[in-house]
Amino acid sequence: MQSSGVGNCINTLALQAMARFPLLMVVTMRGDWAEFNAWQNPMGQATEEALNLMGVLTWRAEQPEDVAPLLHGAASMAFNGDAATALLLGQRLIGEKKWVK
Repeated sequence: MQSSGVGNCINTLALQAMARFPLLMVVTMRGDWAEFNAWQNPMGQATEEALNLMGVLTWRAEQPEDVAPLLHGAASMAFNGDAATALLLGQRLIGEKKWVK
């Protein structure tokens, strides 16, 4: 999901906290490094904290070589421990977006 969608999932994340089922999320970040769209900034800046407040364990990948080991660790914790986990893919990793008219 995109970071702007995390705000739409807060109620659902509360369900995971009670039911304790495995939840693995991969979140592409907006409102992060070199963001051109100011409307993305508020939720992008609050995404990791919002996830943490809902009990989600988070890790952030900024380099391609970090993705596989971080994803493996997050998946292990989710599926072996019935935890909610999220790997955040920073904009440095996915690339700067440019406004094209």
